[in-house]
Amino acid sequence: MNMWGTNLHKKRKVWTMKHSVAHRALIVAAFSICAFGANNLAYASTEDDVKELKALLLQQQKRIQQLESRGGGSHSHHANPIMNNPRGTGQGILGTGTSGSNPGEVGTARGAPSAPSADGRYAGGSAPDPSASLQQWYNRISIRGYTQMRYTNFLQNSEFANNDVYWADNSARPRSNFLIRRMRLIFSGDVSDHLYIYIQPDFASTPPGGYSNAATFFGAVNSPASGPIGAGGIAPGYYGVFQGPYQPVNAYYQGMIGTNAAATGGNFAQLRDAYADIYFDHDKEFRVRAGQSKVPYGFTNMQSSQNRLTLDRPDALNTATRDERDLGLFFYYTPKDMRHLFRDLVKNNLKGSGDYGMFAFGVYNGQGANRVELNKNTHLVARMTYPYVFESGQVVEASIQGYTGRVSPITGAIRPSLGMGTNWAGNVMLPAFQPGGNSYLPVVVAPGYDVPGNFNLGYWPRTTGWSPACANGCQGIQDSRVALTGVVYPQPFGVQAEWNWGVSPGLNATQTAITSQKINGGYVLVNYKYEDKDFGLGTFFPYVQYQYFNGFSKYEVNAPQNRVNEWDVGIEYQPLPEVEITASYNKSDRTNITAAPYRQFQADTLRWQLQWNY
Repeated sequence: MNMWGTNLHKKRKVWTMKHSVAHRALIVAAFSICAFGANNLAYASTEDDVKELKALLLQQQKRIQQLESRGGGSHSHHANPIMNNPRGTGQGILGTGTSGSNPGEVGTARGAPSAPSADGRYAGGSAPDPSASLQQWYNRISIRGYTQMRYTNFLQNSEFANNDVYWADNSARPRSNFLIRRMRLIFSGDVSDHLYIYIQPDFASTPPGGYSNAATFFGAVNSPASGPIGAGGIAPGYYGVFQGPYQPVNAYYQGMIGTNAAATGGNFAQLRDAYADIYFDHDKEFRVRAGQSKVPYGFTNMQSSQNRLTLDRPDALNTATRDERDLGLFFYYTPKDMRHLFRDLVKNNLKGSGDYGMFAFGVYNGQGANRVELNKNTHLVARMTYPYVFESGQVVEASIQGYTGRVSPITGAIRPSLGMGTNWAGNVMLPAFQPGGNSYLPVVVAPGYDVPGNFNLGYWPRTTGWSPACANGCQGIQDSRVALTGVVYPQPFGVQAEWNWGVSPGLNATQTAITSQKINGGYVLVNYKYEDKDFGLGTFFPYVQYQYFNGFSKYEVNAPQNRVNEWDVGIEYQPLPEVEITASYNKSDRTNITAAPYRQFQADTLRWQLQWNY
């Protein structure tokens, strides 16, 4: 019997047990009534006895119905469904479950939906009727969460080891050890039949610059007259001697070891989600999500970090929206049967993304989560997805999504140079930009900015750079993408693939201006789900992922070029529902986008993550 049929059998058994209790109560009541009638037959007529028995029987039936509706008998309110499933979705009361990252009712967290119909439409799920009776609102708010601790070991570094910095993981630094990557608490539940709230802070956030041990520029000029390293005012620990223009970056990059780590530290609390789902119908098929939440673009972006296999999301999709979230209004439409399916794909440990609708449309700031909006231009996003259930129970999903808007890039002073996104990045473009000279802000070539009318390298100011200040509203640079998604859920084999194309703000080749640049990239992930039922060792998810990206990171300072060509081979092991251990080997060829001149590096790393759910 497949997983859908097994769960249906269990539900029938529970239904039978529930009603058998009621039937036994009725039988006891009937015998009591008969005994009462036998003692009084001598004093009443047969017709009066029959009327009295019927009245008592109806009274007992009403009492039993009242007990069941209040949660009496085998449905006592003391049996908290949330406590039965430490990996559960924690959505408050039964019959709700509208969270984007982990939707669904948790009372039957290990259950599965009923068998699909022959036409591929989902025939129903394990969630109860959303019109189930409600408690007081403060009793419907659930609390759950998870924590992730990481460790990274570099097996092989590139030529300049200090340059090996992976922007998405602060444990992936040449001089880093253990790191708390995420520490999330989630408060969620139905305030009423038409209002659901979801609040998620992260207590392990790192502000920009925190935990950084990347190399930085040094201020003095080490010219031939200054003498060798360590002389002429140059502190020990720096590499190379600058001898003129067009020198490689190691002549003045590679900061002194131990002096440039950021002092800000990490593990600060920061808001991730704070939204309300407002429903317009009884079946909760139509809703508007208001607040800060995930933008419905890309399956991997919507997939919760608690459930995702790889330690980090692929750059090609993750660069679309900073922290996967933004502030805005999102409309979702999900048919009732599909709501159950999206919910069960998460509950049944199939690495689902959650319920972001079969159709989604939204308007949002576009500057990223927890960031001030810098122009009056808003982003528009739309997504259409369709999951199909085969008779075997296998589920496949295909999606198309896209967004458009304008982004105002953040600029910082750099020395213009050549070779960005290569191993030789940092060749000095002009003698005026030698180490120790002035740094300049890149020009933002977009409507509303102070931009020279005929910009070229010969007219670049040598003493005062053009400021990217707003002259007329600063509309920002065009930011548009479209993506295709295909998912085969792991039962037991699974495949997940996405690719996107578009334009984005990006730093030009001479690192002097930020303009509209083309991007493209994606990933393919193959995985397998194995549950050890013979020895009870747990669940294993081996996986292999390849990702490619040739684009720009628009939310980083100066929107630098980001080139990624990477293999990720790993395994996720779940010895208990509350504990997950992931080990991965990464063979990376990527850009250090955290600091100019944005050098390419190659590295082999081993990464570990321990996650506990609560």
